[in-house]
Amino acid sequence: DLLQRKIAGPLQMQATTTQREKIENKLVKGLNTDGKETANWDLNVLVGAGGILSTAEDLAKFALAQFDHDNKALSLTRKQTFAITDYEKAIGLGWMIQNRAEGKRLTHSGGTGGYTSFLMIDEARENGVVILSNVSAFSPEVKNISNLGTRLMGMIENED
Repeated sequence: DLLQRKIAGPLQMQATTTQREKIENKLVKGLNTDGKETANWDLNVLVGAGGILSTAEDLAKFALAQFDHDNKALSLTRKQTFAITDYEKAIGLGWMIQNRAEGKRLTHSGGTGGYTSFLMIDEARENGVVILSNVSAFSPEVKNISNLGTRLMGMIENED
């Protein structure tokens, strides 16, 4: 209910939910580390930590909402709360922050037994990359998802 009232509803994210049956027809089958179809995880009380289902279209809406500087709640999530290194790497509320001379890049990734996701935004250029895959988070190839996202962002930035 909170997801719908505070995020999905206001951002018109029609296919974002914790109730799999609502988007079953849009859901790509997850794959295990052997590349074989695997069941979706049911996270019960931990659904907010990996049970939110969405589409690339809805996550693009979420990424674009990050550039609305009047949205104070979203602005707070992008504010540094912890420094990992002296300057370059930090953490916000749900974001990994990479401070760069050109401005901040923010990323959030996730995964379960059948899926991996990656979202990166560039605050200064107001660009974003969304990747949803059915590569298991436990696959040795999972690092390729974030590497691909980072390379795509670099390609977008080089076009500006």
